[in-house]
Amino acid sequence: MEEIKGQEIPKRILTSILTKKTFPSTFLFYGPPGVGKLSLALNFSSEILKDKNKTFKGTHPDLLIIFPEFEELDKREIMEIRKNKEYYKLRRKKGSISIDTVRKLQDYTYVTPMENEWKIVIIAQADRITNEGFNAFLKILEEPPTKVIFILITTEKNLLPETILSRSQLIKFSPLTVELQKEIFRKESFERFGRGIEETLFLNSQKKLEEKIEELFFSLPPKLRLTKWSDMIKKEWKVEFILQYLQKKIEDKYKKDEITFNKAWNAFGFLKNSYRYYYSNINAEKIIFYLLLKI
Repeated sequence: MEEIKGQEIPKRILTSILTKKTFPSTFLFYGPPGVGKLSLALNFSSEILKDKNKTFKGTHPDLLIIFPEFEELDKREIMEIRKNKEYYKLRRKKGSISIDTVRKLQDYTYVTPMENEWKIVIIAQADRITNEGFNAFLKILEEPPTKVIFILITTEKNLLPETILSRSQLIKFSPLTVELQKEIFRKESFERFGRGIEETLFLNSQKKLEEKIEELFFSLPPKLRLTKWSDMIKKEWKVEFILQYLQKKIEDKYKKDEITFNKAWNAFGFLKNSYRYYYSNINAEKIIFYLLLKI
């Protein structure tokens, strides 16, 4: 696990578990996007399954990797996108993990392992499991199959039901420092850095949009914002990018004492509501309109 940059505490915890060989039935890896959660899950799995090549390719018969269902993309294509450090593009696409997928996963877990004594199920973006899917998954966790390890991965721990959280060993992943990200990117130079690889890549790909968001949300009063909100900007903007950018900007402004605690607290409340609207398929234009009035 040494090739994973940073995350010393998660690595120590998982190394200890491997040494003792006392595996919890369910893990929850949570933290910002692009900080090594899936990479460490694959590395940890490869240690158990004793085959790094098949594990990282996602082809090991005793490993099941589940991603949200994105239109026109299969698991192989998603793994390739991730390998090319472009998963941030998918994170802004709508996709869910349906109850049908959870039912298939249930069937998979009760089949005898083919090459190892253990079977492992990794669920990326576990917060995208539907309510019906969570209910079905909970039934699996209430009577977990023997010799099966579940690793749930999420950037939004608060979106998972408490019944799932209480049955999982929680492992928190921290943001990556700017220095560590520069070491990872090496020759690539960036002007702005997020909490992890995905945010940094995304923020630098959206510089012009950031300038527009900065002007609208932090330079103009609400009434003038609406007059500046053109049809072109509405088509250009991605709601999740706006939410991500505003979250980081408000954090920065609070740390620099540019806004009060109460204002930051209220703004995060509006952002939390907006995330709920987004995942409830509320019209994107309505969400942006709500943010322009509230933030």
